[in-house]
Amino acid sequence: MKRLLNYVLFVGTITISLLGCTRSDEYYGDYLKQGEVYYPGRIDSLSIIPGDRRAILRFRMTTDPKISFFKAFVRNSLSSNQTVLRFPVAATDYGKIKEYPLDNLDESTYSIDIRTYASDTDSSRAVTTSQFIYGQSYANTLTNRSFLKFAAPDTIITVPSAVFAREPNLPRPGNFYPMQYTEVVYINTSGAEVSVKITPYEEFALLGNIKNPSTIKYRTVYKPMAAVIDFFYTPFKEAQYPK
Repeated sequence: MKRLLNYVLFVGTITISLLGCTRSDEYYGDYLKQGEVYYPGRIDSLSIIPGDRRAILRFRMTTDPKISFFKAFVRNSLSSNQTVLRFPVAATDYGKIKEYPLDNLDESTYSIDIRTYASDTDSSRAVTTSQFIYGQSYANTLTNRSFLKFAAPDTIITVPSAVFAREPNLPRPGNFYPMQYTEVVYINTSGAEVSVKITPYEEFALLGNIKNPSTIKYRTVYKPMAAVIDFFYTPFKEAQYPK
């Protein structure tokens, strides 16, 4: 009786296994009937390089030779609308780093999806990135470097100079600092306009052959981050150079 029971259990196990394999094969057969799904090659290393109400879209183009164009789906945080931009892909573009300008942007955060297309119906999966775009609101937060005085020539600095306040907490030279430089504009004794630039690490703007008396103008130039493509300027201020 025990041998019979073992035999029945063995036959039942084999039968269930065979039925399971049959169902799996049927599903696999249905998958093969559908054919392999083709997704065009995607772009790589997508980034938005921000500027003053503009940006550059940068990425590496796919090497898929079937790609004929791509679309950029552009959204910003100030609007629920989406703008779709279409760009052709030339035979010489495959695998290359490509840059595309984006103009007339708002000062807000932008999100962009990129899809490549082999045809109007065959598109890649989306590649997405986002970036804040700067503008006048950022520029309004900037402060001009403090002008202290004019210094007469001495044994070390042999020409007149404009002296500016020392910048506190400067990083080591070579590291990024938002203040890029201060520009000083003056008129020399020949009547020509001269522009002098000093870094945040310098305190003296040399005013060689400055007309006396005259007026100097100065402003400070910033970048919010190293990769930004534009400079941002404070309004000019003036100081009278006395005789």
